[in-house]
Amino acid sequence: MKHCLLKLLCLSVFLPFSSLFAQDENMSEHNNFKLAFEFGTIVTSGELVKPDRIRANHSSGYNDENSFGLWGERSSLQTTYFGVKPEFFVFNNRIGIASGLRFTIASSKLLSDKDGFYWKMKENGLNTEYVRIKDLHQESYLLSVPIEIRFFPNNRELPFQHYFKIGASLNYLVDSKNQATFTNKEMEKHSVLVQSQFPQNNVFSSFLFGAVGFKIGKTKEGHWVPWGNIELHFPYLLLTDKSFAFVGKYNGDFPGIGIQLSFQIPIGNNLPIGSK
Repeated sequence: MKHCLLKLLCLSVFLPFSSLFAQDENMSEHNNFKLAFEFGTIVTSGELVKPDRIRANHSSGYNDENSFGLWGERSSLQTTYFGVKPEFFVFNNRIGIASGLRFTIASSKLLSDKDGFYWKMKENGLNTEYVRIKDLHQESYLLSVPIEIRFFPNNRELPFQHYFKIGASLNYLVDSKNQATFTNKEMEKHSVLVQSQFPQNNVFSSFLFGAVGFKIGKTKEGHWVPWGNIELHFPYLLLTDKSFAFVGKYNGDFPGIGIQLSFQIPIGNNLPIGSK
């Protein structure tokens, strides 16, 4: 099953490239493709997920108002990604449709208040063993397929030009790394066991986002002119639940925010924005 899913991800990346070789004679002179190399970083939030192994009724643990994450009952997810993304322009080159492949690192933490919280390691009849933990950290490694549409309001090209974007990202979990920080170094001998008891993540996750951006550079017909792009992503929403250990789907509180930088090179002879 996993091999089939990976094939589908790869297919969605290479389909835009295949259209480069299926153009008619009229399109061979102006293919209106650009290839982007991108980097982005996002901080978003979701419903706080408290693992069942945390003991709720103890004096040095969390409370339900302001204990975990950056925003109390909300838990933060920090993502950093880089990737490659072909983009095809339509509607007089004012609308760009893009997809590609990203490698994404998603990081989340569960922080205790006061002196730490108690984590249940083992239970044998009436005997239960706990360790006291300061914080838990998970880093997930994802293959992501973005799907984006951006629109240039101006009907002619300018060297510095704003645009609007809406997009989504489908993410496939490749691997994850768990880490526990104990309040006492002597407890570190239980590190491997505690890490193995982290909640099991779903293979798929998804994000939805809007953005406003600026391109830098001006297309000149018959010349090889690259673009630079800088984007502010807001809101950035996690749509799926149980995809990360401590962060659930967006619960209506704080929408995520982030920034993306990209460098685009033309493939063939591109036409300026506004050209038919």
